[in-house]
Amino acid sequence: LERKSAFAPPRSAMPVPGEAMSFAAFLALLRGPGCFLLFFTGIGVALFLFGLAGTFGPYRDSLRENGDPRFFLAAMGMGTIFALVALRMLQVFATGSRHETRREKTRVDPGQPWASDYPWKPQGMLQDGSTGIGGMVLGRVAFLALIGFFNIALASGSWIFIIIIVILDLFGLLILYDSLQKLWQGLRFGRPRITWTTFPAFTGSRLEAVLSPSRRLSATGPARATLRRLKDEWTERPADRSGNVRRALEPFIHYEQEVEIPVSQGPLQEVRIEIEVPGDQPGTDLLKEEAVYWQLLVQVPVVGPDFESVFLAPVYRPVHGGRKK
Repeated sequence: LERKSAFAPPRSAMPVPGEAMSFAAFLALLRGPGCFLLFFTGIGVALFLFGLAGTFGPYRDSLRENGDPRFFLAAMGMGTIFALVALRMLQVFATGSRHETRREKTRVDPGQPWASDYPWKPQGMLQDGSTGIGGMVLGRVAFLALIGFFNIALASGSWIFIIIIVILDLFGLLILYDSLQKLWQGLRFGRPRITWTTFPAFTGSRLEAVLSPSRRLSATGPARATLRRLKDEWTERPADRSGNVRRALEPFIHYEQEVEIPVSQGPLQEVRIEIEVPGDQPGTDLLKEEAVYWQLLVQVPVVGPDFESVFLAPVYRPVHGGRKK
């Protein structure tokens, strides 16, 4: 398989289930970018409150004596955008700090790396990234609010602004469609869980699991399970005006295998999955900055949008005598 982008956030931006912020991570949050982001969040809140005071409340008339009422509405909009964008960036920074702390503090047993590198729950795991839904919503709302504020420039009549804003609006519609689709999927299918019958699964052996939808599915055809290996890699972004090249972690898919699973007629209560894992592939290593990990994508065709769930899979290299083979 030729390496291809996963179009997903790296592991350093994904919260770990059940992990609270440590004191060291909190101190790291107050240093560098975290301090500035807290400052910008405060500015956003102050702008919003100022605009709110000039629009409603006992101070409205006195403030409007020296200001256009539209100015206070603009202040509320800019304050909201400032606060939402800064909070989302702060959340990403805080998640990255917690991952850095985990890499420094966690001591992994070479004979059983799966016992300490991730809070695996073989008897029932939720979808990968389910703990980061709040951050995803915050980021999308912030971006849509920013696009909405840019639409004010349409009143300028400049063709350049109109073209740019129309392009942003189209992109915003795609984000809105994807968000509504995810919301509909959540309302329709609930929160599916997966049970790992083999835990962990080793390369060169079989991965077995049972998917349990929280609501019964009426499948219109065979299900599909795709096992894939990903790696977060540093990539270079185009240089800015100062000539500085930016680097960012981006996940890439290095291996993919799909199997078709026959399902019974009628309401589907579970999907049993069995996939042979090739022995020449590396195992999971979640504590590296350039993390290596496996995912299991399960798709079930139904009337309307198909059921689709992605789970972090416990696939490791075989160990012998405390050392990986």
